[in-house]
Amino acid sequence: MKCGRLVFLTSVIFCIAGCDSERLSQFASFAAAGSLYVQDFHQLIAQASTALVAADSATLITARNMAGPTAVAQNAGQYSQELQKEDQLAAQNLVTLQMLDAQATLLGSYFSAITQLTNGNASSQMTTSADNLLDAINKLNPEVENAKIGGQPIKSFMQPAVNLVVAHFEVKALDEELQKAAPTIDKALTLQEAAVQAIATQLKADLGASLEIKESTDVINPYVSTAALPSDWAANRQAFLQADVAVVGAPSAQQAIKQLHNDFTQLVQDKNASIDFATLMSDLEKMSNYVGAVQSSTSTGGAK
Repeated sequence: MKCGRLVFLTSVIFCIAGCDSERLSQFASFAAAGSLYVQDFHQLIAQASTALVAADSATLITARNMAGPTAVAQNAGQYSQELQKEDQLAAQNLVTLQMLDAQATLLGSYFSAITQLTNGNASSQMTTSADNLLDAINKLNPEVENAKIGGQPIKSFMQPAVNLVVAHFEVKALDEELQKAAPTIDKALTLQEAAVQAIATQLKADLGASLEIKESTDVINPYVSTAALPSDWAANRQAFLQADVAVVGAPSAQQAIKQLHNDFTQLVQDKNASIDFATLMSDLEKMSNYVGAVQSSTSTGGAK
């Protein structure tokens, strides 16, 4: 995967080699890297959604088992209300995750649109497309900022805002676009940073809850039982340990969006910016690996 990503980014750099300046080259490369981030973020959202529901179900199953089926049946009204309440909370979290996914989709589309503006041959249709995407991002930003994940406001994870002063770009269409767009995109990237941190925090809790139950069900209980160990006990223990280790990889995703955001800030503010795309691509690769590890965790971490 890493080789493929490097080839992709390199091809973008060569394609825009005829542009007016190295800065435009770097901007197009940044946009390509941004598209890769969006791909990884989509997968992170998918796994976070799966983990959220799995952890919630695991908690409900444990509560039902502790009370016993008879007690639950005798107090059906109470348990039904509690289940419906949990369903509503889970649904609210899923809606927030979908909103974040939509924001990332818009950012990815915007990156693609402004890449078309770097060659100086932008049509009015291209400019209109970029403006429409910018309007959609600007509209969605406040909704994301006021949303919550796991009861925690996304805004509580935000870093202090920085006022951007956009340095002049040689290509008029790109320069005009970024003069008006930079604050909105900067805010969206700030929100993505906060969202990834919030998601990572919630994922750690969700996966931890599911894995705790899995460890008891598949590893500890069979081991201390008087019965013979199941034939898949060693495999279950290995799966649990690998999933448990995967939980600690969250900082890689946070570093990837932080680096992407920092690179955007440098590119729009500093005419002499020299972006280390090798580091950015390495961070994106680590994020991709983390998402893959989370996927393995969600596929092995459910309760039985």
